[in-house]
Amino acid sequence: QGMGQMSGAHLLDAETGEYNITYARHLFTDQEVRLLTVATRVQGLMVAPGNPLGIRGMEDLARTDVTLANRNRGSGTRLWLDMTLRRLNLPAEGIRGYQETYTTHTAVAEAVQQGKASAGLGLMAAARAHGLDFIPLFEERYDLTLPLGNRSLPALQPLLNDLQSAEFRRMVESLGGYDTHHTGDEIIP
Repeated sequence: QGMGQMSGAHLLDAETGEYNITYARHLFTDQEVRLLTVATRVQGLMVAPGNPLGIRGMEDLARTDVTLANRNRGSGTRLWLDMTLRRLNLPAEGIRGYQETYTTHTAVAEAVQQGKASAGLGLMAAARAHGLDFIPLFEERYDLTLPLGNRSLPALQPLLNDLQSAEFRRMVESLGGYDTHHTGDEIIP
């Protein structure tokens, strides 16, 4: 729609298991775009310190003593959850808390930290920031979507330069659960 110069993306294509490429091809049929990798990041189950319920994986979400803090519909995390539940033949209606949704990884972590939920799917960085234990499950790629016509805009140059800097990579990795080995890589959708 031309409302911004670039956009962050971590959109899972449930059919291919790929991030962002399918959506960029679908949404940008009238212009060339590039996906610039910011980082890959680890997502998993955030649980109370010491993991008092002994949660080990996704199958444990179906236990009657476990309550999930779920992400909102349309989020990449929720897409992955729903895809995984289907693959494991775990009906969503059998998971306590499935209908209670939160719009950010931070909000999910806070729900677990406050005892409103036993587990929540989210970023390792959110678990770390809230003093929670973390069970890693998958990695997702976070990219910037950049229409080629915007690449030379002066306002974007500091960000594009930062993607290439060692300082930026160190800062991102310090959050926990982020891998910057492909930061700055360009993907042609």
